[in-house]
Amino acid sequence: MKSIFVDCSIGISGDMLASALFDLGVPINVFSDNLLNLKIDKNYHQSFFEEKSEGIKGIICRKSEIKFKEFTRSFCDVRKIILDSNLNNYVKQKSINVFEILAESEAIVHGKHISDILFHELGSIDSIIDIVNVCSAIDFLKPEKIYFSNPPAGNGVVTTSHGLLPVPVPTVLEIAKQNKIPLMFFEDEYIGEITTPTGIALIATFSDKVCRPDNINIKKIGIGLGSKNISRPNFLRVMLIDNNEDYGGNTNKMIHENLVLQEAWIDDSTPEDIAILIERLRSAGAIDVICYSVDMKKNRKGICIKAIVQPKNENFLREVWFNYSTTLGLRENNINRWILPRRTGSHKTKFGEINFKQAMRPNGQITIKIEHNDLAQISMNTGISIEEIRQELFTELSEFYEFDDCLYQ
Repeated sequence: MKSIFVDCSIGISGDMLASALFDLGVPINVFSDNLLNLKIDKNYHQSFFEEKSEGIKGIICRKSEIKFKEFTRSFCDVRKIILDSNLNNYVKQKSINVFEILAESEAIVHGKHISDILFHELGSIDSIIDIVNVCSAIDFLKPEKIYFSNPPAGNGVVTTSHGLLPVPVPTVLEIAKQNKIPLMFFEDEYIGEITTPTGIALIATFSDKVCRPDNINIKKIGIGLGSKNISRPNFLRVMLIDNNEDYGGNTNKMIHENLVLQEAWIDDSTPEDIAILIERLRSAGAIDVICYSVDMKKNRKGICIKAIVQPKNENFLREVWFNYSTTLGLRENNINRWILPRRTGSHKTKFGEINFKQAMRPNGQITIKIEHNDLAQISMNTGISIEEIRQELFTELSEFYEFDDCLYQ
């Protein structure tokens, strides 16, 4: 399960990300074809070179000067250029999504309708190429997930077509707010913009989560350099990762997951209230919930409740804990678990249709478990014991043990 982690902790722009993806292994023709597909003037050229930024080796994208004057373009103009191109549908749609995020944020900042927004720097051929390059590179790699680290806010001021603006510029702040992207502040000798509007719009478009993934197995690293000389290394790195692989050796398809354990001890609720809370947690997406008795302060008897949740659901589950229980605090720990490939299915038998779960053991053995509710219903209808029904169904299902198309859960 290959994913991408973009470490943009010291800066991100469209050309830096495209250069890093080239260094990661995206073929040069993926980028050069974009110029043809966009029907860009033949005098326009782009090349990728290996250079260094304050001693750090990476790839930088250099573009030739265009021989004609650039025009201010509206969102509709840019959208038409992309739609009229020979790019594939995925690259067209993702590129338009990036510009739409930029246009919507500009519209909010300037108090205008999106159709009235005119791109200045963002509407240049350079910007269009940078965005299309990133979209086409990701289309080539087809990662399962894309993670981004928190982008830096930067500091100081920058000169734009609107005049002098504080860093981060209003468009970057608006995109961060609208897409819940946390900006990182840190002490930096460089005064200026290090997260560009294009860079953060690409994060908003492609990020499955803005965080550092845990326990990653790094397969390859790509380094993209920025064009500014900022008296410190100016680069972005992209890692091709496998976060479901065991470092210790062959696991025969065992699957690794990073999960969150949420826990609270409660001593002022009735058992009925606890039962409703547990049901709410499960309904809200908890993978599993358990509870047991604990001795608390002053020898009070309490209940310890633990819920295992997917990281993407942890915020929503927190609201359930605090809205529907009496607890004033919640403990959380990151945990790991390994699961076996499994699938659920149904099969018609002589007793009728039954539901089951199959799993594959590391030694290749396939096990099957029939849903107990189905066994109980058949036993009630036929008068046959559950164990006898189970054995007959195992024999009947033995021909269904192939594991070709597992549905991972």
